[in-house]
Order: sequence, then C-alpha cells, then structure tokens
Amino acid sequence: MGLKRFALLAALTAAIGAAADKARDPAADFESVLVWSDAETDVLGAPSPDGRFLSFVDRSGNLSIRDLDSGTNRAITRPAGGNAVGQFAYFSIFSPDASRIAYAWFNEEGYYELRLADVATSETRLLYRNREAGFVQPCAFSPDGEHILTLFFRRDNVSQIALVTVRDGSVRILRSLDWFYPKKIDISPDGRFAVYDSITGEESPAREILVIALDGSFETSLTEHPANDLAPLWTPDGTAVAFASDRRGSMDLWMVPVDEGRVAGQAALVKPDLGRALPMAFTRDGRLFYGLRTGRTDTYVAGFDSASGSLTEQPVPVGGAQGANRGPEWSPDGRFLAFLSRVGTENFGQEHRAVTILELSTERETVLSPRLAHLERLRWSPDSASLLLSGSDSQGRAGLFTMDVPAGEARQAVVDRGWSFRGIEGDWSADGRSIYFVQQAEQGGSIIRSHHLLTGLRRDVYRPPSPARIYALRRARTRDALAFAQSSIGGKRKSLLVLEPSTQDAGEILHLQYGNFSGIDWNVDDEGLLVSTDAARGPALWSVSLAGADPRQLEAPWMQSGPVRISADGTRAAFAQGGRKSEIRAIEMGTVAAR
Repeated sequence: MGLKRFALLAALTAAIGAAADKARDPAADFESVLVWSDAETDVLGAPSPDGRFLSFVDRSGNLSIRDLDSGTNRAITRPAGGNAVGQFAYFSIFSPDASRIAYAWFNEEGYYELRLADVATSETRLLYRNREAGFVQPCAFSPDGEHILTLFFRRDNVSQIALVTVRDGSVRILRSLDWFYPKKIDISPDGRFAVYDSITGEESPAREILVIALDGSFETSLTEHPANDLAPLWTPDGTAVAFASDRRGSMDLWMVPVDEGRVAGQAALVKPDLGRALPMAFTRDGRLFYGLRTGRTDTYVAGFDSASGSLTEQPVPVGGAQGANRGPEWSPDGRFLAFLSRVGTENFGQEHRAVTILELSTERETVLSPRLAHLERLRWSPDSASLLLSGSDSQGRAGLFTMDVPAGEARQAVVDRGWSFRGIEGDWSADGRSIYFVQQAEQGGSIIRSHHLLTGLRRDVYRPPSPARIYALRRARTRDALAFAQSSIGGKRKSLLVLEPSTQDAGEILHLQYGNFSGIDWNVDDEGLLVSTDAARGPALWSVSLAGADPRQLEAPWMQSGPVRISADGTRAAFAQGGRKSEIRAIEMGTVAAR
C-alpha cells in the first residue's frame, strides 16, 4: 500500500484508540446532539451527505424532506389520497450530490417497488418493480451515483443484496442470504466493497459484520466475536467501519479499522450506551446520524369494579421485561395472561416481538418466539390451549396464525398480501373450529368472513351496506356474537355494531361524532360491552348495554389510549400504558470519522 494511505490508516488507528479511551470516561464522551424530535419524527430516512436535509415519511405516508436549518418540511410525493389510498413511502436515501432520493414505495398491488425522486422538481420515476421481490430497501448510492445498493426480501423467503443501475433499473445480485435479512448495508466510499450484518447461525440471534467485494473476489468477517454486532457503516474516508455491538452488555458504538476490505486492527469502543439506536448514515463532515427510540409501554393488572369502571387496587406492572410489554389478553379459563414483549435488537421498521404467557397462580413466565416477522395482537382460543396471532410472516404477508401453547410454533390460517404487515383482524368462533376475520372487499372497504380451520371453507358473514373500514373485531365470551367498529370511507361516521353471524344481522348500538374507537371487550355476562374511545379531550371508557339503555361514560381517570381487557371472572382489568417516541440524533465524531 502507498505511504500516504499507510499514514492515513495509522492516524485513524491511533484516533480510534484515543476515542476508545475518551469514551470510557463518561465526562469526556462524544457529544450526541438532538437533531429532530416531534410528532412527525421518522427514522426510516437518511441525512443528505452535506447534513442539511433529512428524508423521511410523513404522517400521510408521503416521502418528504426536512430542512434541518429552518425546521421546515416539504412533501416530495403526491398526497396519498384518491387512487393512492393504501400506498406509502418507506426507506429512503440521498444521492451523493443530494439532487435525488431513492425510496421504497408500497404500491397499489400490495408490494414494494424502488423509485427515484428529483429533490428540486419532485418528479418521480419507477426504477425497479418485481412482484416476487416483495420488499425493497435502498441502502446506499455508489460514490458516482450510478448504482443503488439495495436489499430485496423475496416472497420465497430469500433476501438478496443487489446493485440496481440508476440509468435503466437493471439488477446485479451480489449475495443471497436465505430466510433472514441484514439490519444495515453500506457501500465503501471507493465503491469497491459492501458491508452488512449477518446472523452467525440459525440457532443464534447474534450477528457479525461481513465485507463482500463488489467484483465477487472475496467475502470476509470483520468481527469474529460471540456478541451481537450489527448496523455497520463505512466512515467517510473508508478506513474504518462503525457498528453497534452489545459485547459489553449494553448497545454501544464501536469501530474497526479496515484496509482493502479486510480487518486492519482491533475493534475499539467509541461511544457507550447508545440505547435503542438505529444508525442511519455518516455525513461528509464525520457526523453519524442515527434514530433513537425512547419511551416505554408496560402491561398493568389491577382489581376492577365493572359497575363504576374504577380500579379497586393500585395497578401493578407485570412481565419480567419491564417497559417493553403491550396487548394483554386473559385466557378464558382464568389461568393465564398473555401479552406481547419487545425482544432482541431494534429494527428500523417495527420492533421484534415475542409472546409472553404469565401463569397467574405461580407467576411463572413462558416466552414464545414464533418465526413471524411481526406480531400485532393476540386472541386466546375458547379452550385456552392456543393463541390466534395477527401479524405477518417472513415473506411479509399479512395474516392470522394459530399457535399451540406452549409449543410456540405458528401455523398459517389466513394470509392476504394486500394488507399491512401489521396483520389481519380476527377472533375465534365459540367452538374454536373456525375463525372470523376482516378481509378487503372488492369494491373497497372491508367485510367479515369466517374460515373453518379443518376444511378451509370460507363464507361471508357481513358486508356493510356501503364501503366501510371494519376494525376492533371481538367475539362474545360464550356465543358467536361479534362486536366491531365500522368507519365509513372518509371517516365521517364511526359506529359500534353487534353482529349475529347466524342471521348476518348487524345493529348499530353507538356512534361517534368525534374521535375513534380504540378497543372493545365484552362484559362477563355478554349482555354489554366495555368500549374504549379516543378524542381530542382524551381517552374515555364507556359501558354500553345491548338492551337499549343509553351508553354510560365510566369514571376511569386512569385510562390511556387502547383497550381494557377484563378477566374471566370480571374482577380484574389488564391494560397497557405508555408510548414510544422517536428522535433523530447526531454524534459529533470529528476527525475520528472524517479527514
């Protein structure tokens, strides 16, 4: 190697060592600066190379950019209305000259495509579209701006690292990775290498950092360590790779010197205690931008008086993983409380969740991790032996899955590529042989259908008289009556209905002029409903009789947004409280990362 390059590498190695010493002293830690934190903060974008702008997905699902100097936002894509309902932007990156943005777009046919937008004119063009690819994530432009390093996650459960040509959308596959996908991929500043994280084995969640030469000449590991090493990024001068690692027990920032795509020294700690960090990109001046998820959600249990809606004792958080639990569900036999728990390292899209089952008599916890990409909600079977899981599988297909307890293996019941990864609304029939689920209707809106688990036979149970969205589906405790919320297209009227599937007759028992329904549960006697609502004045809890009496707002000052679940004997309530917040921060790394 040349003397100049050798000198740069030596200087960087020395700088990393100094940075490590500095990081071990909390008083002299590298500064992490808050860049953006409000209701619209999104971690799926990237900073422009000069650090002036940030790409993100706004609350309407459009690709937007934020001017970090003025704090103003500007939409790039058209409003997600009209023919674009259900479509939205996802991951995005800037080109080296910041004139273009490559981004993923969830299209009208229910899969992701790669698009390119002009920052100045907002003109967009389709770059790559392939139904079999299913999911695409632009990760980095080549230094000359002619290629985009892209992650594909195909419908056959194979992920691929690929180069997509900006000129014509042609694709060159660099690496296929079976059933998992990297959390981060980056291209070296000289355009010769890609770096990514990969699992170390199917039986271990740990990851290592790998480098692959773009000409296919070799692939090698940068971090042969039993810890979880992930989310690698090349430094702007290309002489090191920064990555996150839990090798000290917390998630910290490390760097490893690299020369000609291979390890050139020991990895060193740079900044400790990143938290739930999602590294995004370096800017040319050496700032490392990253997303940070903060906040907590806990599941609480307390004694409950159904007549007044008041708690009869102080709520107690449950679950060993405090701050990471949501979505509680009581088993019909009263023995268990199941809920979703955040586990593993952070993901850019959604947090990874497992199912925690608490045996109430012994307080023993069992954690089950079905091989699903996302879990959104749970429902116990009538015999308390199985759970119905709503979420998406490893191919990104939304669906409903059954899981025997405690086996923990999820089996597909209903899948639909057209729905969001958050899954399909559903619940068991009273005899446990069928499930009721919400499906998209051909003319728009949604309908309720039933699916027999043994025969696969499906039938329509309810079609709204005009297109409407159906949600918060909940079966009665002892019979096949269904309560659900229904919102007209456009959202002008939101109604609470109860359906008798045998007659397909649905009657409205409550409607909202403002706000939204956030949860429904049946009373123990199935003669009324406990209904959670959200509005500008805050969340509220209502007792709704099926006998025709006026709905009664309960005195529940402890309420927060979301459903309240009542135990089988009616004496206890379970609910989740808390929330998640996203921030964009930057670490001022100075000469450690830039020359």
